[in-house]
Amino acid sequence: MKHPHLVPRKNGSKTYFHFRGRIPQDLIPTFSGRKEFQISLKNVRNGEILVVSIYLQTLIEELFNEIRMGMKTLTLEDIREILKVEVRKSVLHSHHVHLGTNKFDPNKLEQSLVSVSSREEKMKQELAQDLKKYDRELDKKLEKIFHDLDIKFDTNSVNYKQLKRNFIELYLLRFEFIRNLINETGATDDDFRREVEEKLKVELFPELKLHLTPVIENYAPEPRQPYQVEQPLTSHQSTPLSVGIENYMNEKGSIRTRSVKEVEHSLNMMIEEWGDIGIGSITREMGTHFKSHLLKLPRNRKKNPEYRDKDLHELVEMNIKDTISSTTVNKHLQYVSSFYEWSVNHGYATINPFKGMKLKRTVRPRDERDRFTELELKKIFGRDNYIHYTNIGDYIQYTNVEKGKYAFAYYWVPLIAVFSGMRLGEICPLYLDNVRRVERHHRKRRWCFDIVEEPNRTDKRLKNQSSRRIVPIHDTLIDLGFIEFVELLKKRYKNRQRLFQELKLSEGSYIRNVSRFFNRRYLTKLGLKTDRKTFHSIRHTVIDHLKQQGIDVSFINELVGHSSGNIDLDRYGKGYNSDILYNKCVKKILYQTSQNRGIDFMSLKIDWGEIITTRVW
Repeated sequence: MKHPHLVPRKNGSKTYFHFRGRIPQDLIPTFSGRKEFQISLKNVRNGEILVVSIYLQTLIEELFNEIRMGMKTLTLEDIREILKVEVRKSVLHSHHVHLGTNKFDPNKLEQSLVSVSSREEKMKQELAQDLKKYDRELDKKLEKIFHDLDIKFDTNSVNYKQLKRNFIELYLLRFEFIRNLINETGATDDDFRREVEEKLKVELFPELKLHLTPVIENYAPEPRQPYQVEQPLTSHQSTPLSVGIENYMNEKGSIRTRSVKEVEHSLNMMIEEWGDIGIGSITREMGTHFKSHLLKLPRNRKKNPEYRDKDLHELVEMNIKDTISSTTVNKHLQYVSSFYEWSVNHGYATINPFKGMKLKRTVRPRDERDRFTELELKKIFGRDNYIHYTNIGDYIQYTNVEKGKYAFAYYWVPLIAVFSGMRLGEICPLYLDNVRRVERHHRKRRWCFDIVEEPNRTDKRLKNQSSRRIVPIHDTLIDLGFIEFVELLKKRYKNRQRLFQELKLSEGSYIRNVSRFFNRRYLTKLGLKTDRKTFHSIRHTVIDHLKQQGIDVSFINELVGHSSGNIDLDRYGKGYNSDILYNKCVKKILYQTSQNRGIDFMSLKIDWGEIITTRVW
């Protein structure tokens, strides 16, 4: 059956049809760029398919006509309203640039003026060299505006072409206004408005004749829709960002100090970008500019002396090559988007200007960290390297008490990780009673790590609900004397509570010293340090090691504390008992550098009885 609106589909040996409707060219913007749609006719009998197809075509033609009738054409009044919005946005933009300039530093003041002139010259060059290209960019912007305002337009009409020229003139006028603000010439917002009216030969602000000055800060050019004619903010929506951020953080509840700092850092970048403006005044366009500025920020901004004293706008103008990763950009966007979701729910804003702005991943999550090869593990856990650099040698020989302060943690934490896949933040805060024997159905009692968040121990936190689990202890750890080590600590130091008591709580966790030792010192000394190889790579190593052996993913997820991704298993399924998890997963962790040749972890064995029972500290 051939018909322009029917598309055949195969289902085994059977053929059925889809109805295909093409969207007229002038209505494509109304349907967000979509050019066609299809409707399955699988349940329509063969004898009726053609009749149904003709009926559907008639129906959609009527629908398209109704849409056209509901749209208004571009009028001079529409042009005035659109230009008024753009003037207001230009005034706000100019003030943001002005307030972001350090007027007390002559050099910074001059740099800002040079930057404005440079941007102006660049725009003029673009207009002179390729006006058509600039026009195409304006076409995209105007198409979006008209779509949001439900206006039908003709790109060849005089009104449309005049509006484009007005936009260009307005953008050029803005540069001079910014310079006047920076130089503090006394130019006011009204002066700028009058200049715009004179240049464009359009009356936009009749109130100027009455010497009335509209309060621009009380307008939101972009409320509920991506583009909408001015709408006044409520007093609630005018709440400063700093106040909203404080209220938001107070509702976050009990989260790690480190997480609080991360979130607040991202949110305060909005104040850096625009000043302490009303929450409801931030638009989608402003959000897009914010995102573009994030992409230009340097790595380690606060640590690098070259950048740490510069504000966000100065950094954006520096054309820095080594910028933050897309993962970090997405982290910032996630935090500000979550803040605005909260703001919308609490009436501070009508839209989330950051929704859907995260960058597309160019690297799969599992490739963001490299695993260690077996040869690299052999180097990491080689006796000469490991005993020396973990300072356990100094501890044994009593040569340097202070140097050996964290020796227990430096020695055991990487070993526990490589034979369990546990996170650094799960190992460091372990209490002595989190290492315990688990008995199931009268079988052999098995030594396990009990990974649990305990209300009476607020220094212990789990990443998520799936992190709560029992992890059987690998035989290699037991052979190295781990259980003996734990029991000797209990016996020798009666008041000791935690396994690695020497580690101090910093920013809500105990990982700082071990992380610095392993990532900065140890991997660097061994020549293994890269941006994608850190302590967390050990966890990737364990997961990939088990995956390559064909271990069922449900056992791997249970071991490392991942969700199964199956609602039935996550909600109703109990965790595997320790014997099953040990036999199906833990005992399969066996690292070999070649066939039948394993890594000699037993060369690291130490007489813990001699150390712990005789050492006084």
